[in-house]
Amino acid sequence: MVRRTVAAVAVAALAAGTVPGVAAAGDRLPRLDWRPCPTDRELLCAAVPVPLDHADPRGPKITLRATKRPADDPRHKIGTLFVDNGGPGGSAADFTLDVASAFGARVRARYDIVGVDPRGIAGEKNCVTEGCGSAPVRCAAQPGDPAPPATPEEAFPVGAEQTRARLAYDDHVRALCAERGDPILAHMSTADTVRDLELMRRAVGDDKLNFYGVSYGSYMGATYAAMYPDRVRSIIVDGVLDPVAWSTGEGAERGYLFTGRIGSGDGTREAITSALAECDRAGKAKCPAAGSVRAKYDAVMARLKRGPLELPAETVTYQSAVQLLADLSKTREAYPRIMELVDYVYRAMRAVEKGTPVPPPPPWTQEQPPSPTGSGPTTDPITNLPYLGVACSDSANPRDRGAVQRTAAWAERTAPGYGALWTWDGSACRDWPITNQAAFRGPWQVWTAAPILVVGNTHDPATPISGAKALNRLMPNSRLLTVDTYGHGALGEPCALQAYDRYLIDRALPTATCKTGPLFG
Repeated sequence: MVRRTVAAVAVAALAAGTVPGVAAAGDRLPRLDWRPCPTDRELLCAAVPVPLDHADPRGPKITLRATKRPADDPRHKIGTLFVDNGGPGGSAADFTLDVASAFGARVRARYDIVGVDPRGIAGEKNCVTEGCGSAPVRCAAQPGDPAPPATPEEAFPVGAEQTRARLAYDDHVRALCAERGDPILAHMSTADTVRDLELMRRAVGDDKLNFYGVSYGSYMGATYAAMYPDRVRSIIVDGVLDPVAWSTGEGAERGYLFTGRIGSGDGTREAITSALAECDRAGKAKCPAAGSVRAKYDAVMARLKRGPLELPAETVTYQSAVQLLADLSKTREAYPRIMELVDYVYRAMRAVEKGTPVPPPPPWTQEQPPSPTGSGPTTDPITNLPYLGVACSDSANPRDRGAVQRTAAWAERTAPGYGALWTWDGSACRDWPITNQAAFRGPWQVWTAAPILVVGNTHDPATPISGAKALNRLMPNSRLLTVDTYGHGALGEPCALQAYDRYLIDRALPTATCKTGPLFG
């Protein structure tokens, strides 16, 4: 049982005169045996051994998977740029080439770019040998265990019956992880991963850290800066989580679940509704759905709240519509599709009411939705264990039975639909049974050895710009770069990439808001 494992580690550490979760001076640096990756010859791969518990550096080890794109100009190399793509649950090792492709030639020439899968999180490719890389966390039932309740079919419940079913399933997840969870569940906080990152920095021979993190990766960067402020050379955090909201909350917000505190519901609603207004302003020549598209959106959502809309090809529910719109809103290029989708469902709804033929759906609705940076709400907590293992360790949450419904109701006041969607994404963290002694929850007010670059989009749905502003206030020598755009994270925006290039190579900080082109046309 995980709780006993944590208690035993704490007792042993206290007996040895060490503090649980704090890296001991005897931590051995991992040996990095870089070899060509089997599936992408542009990359090198390595299996990185690190302590399961940094308070016990000579105890059990785990292995993390790492990939490296070597610098194009190694003679003039600045160092290693470590990267993380968020989630929690994303594979940083699978993200290495994406960052290398997005960043400029100067960055690729002067930096090795390295992604290391966070502990408990495994990517899908580029393993040097069979079983070489990170093992995904599991809470696996065994023969004879009670049958689980039905898996939720919707991303968030509507009504008393669905709410009871979702709460019962959350109870099942917590009990299963308490009894059958892997030992790593007690060592999956961001602080644990940051200590891995610090070992990697030392192992590659860099005096100070260079890092790019987007979405939840911004929390990793902020945590490193708060824990090791004197070891910062250049840290870019993009699509920023408010670290206080994620970890503890302030004042009355401490009574709500972290998924309500971080404001993603408000951010999603703001991005979508402001884009609807922008479409109407742009006109049909630039946005074909223009013409009271905001009013159509309101009519569609009001209709779906009354019950499912039966169309010839599918059934549209309120929850499925909210989830699809939230997913699309994370990618700037998908906003024309949001407008087209709202217009189509409105016309289909009116056709059903009148008994006339329903128009065909847009062809792209048969495709898989885009896969934006970072994670978002999912239906099944069991498949979302990497997220829960990290987020529930990091965050202080209320434990009472009504905490999730209370948080959802609070978030729904300003973000109907999206507040509930994001709140229930972390519902299993209420009364989470695994204690992580190493979790870091502040203080966040630090002066770093070099300024970190804090980046926020004006219309970021998942991590609203309020998070970037909060971190900028907490770290007084940081620099805020505001990117006037939609979507989650600014990695694809040319003006942001130019600022990243100057910051990483020349140590230059941006001085103005980053302007992008119009959303439509």
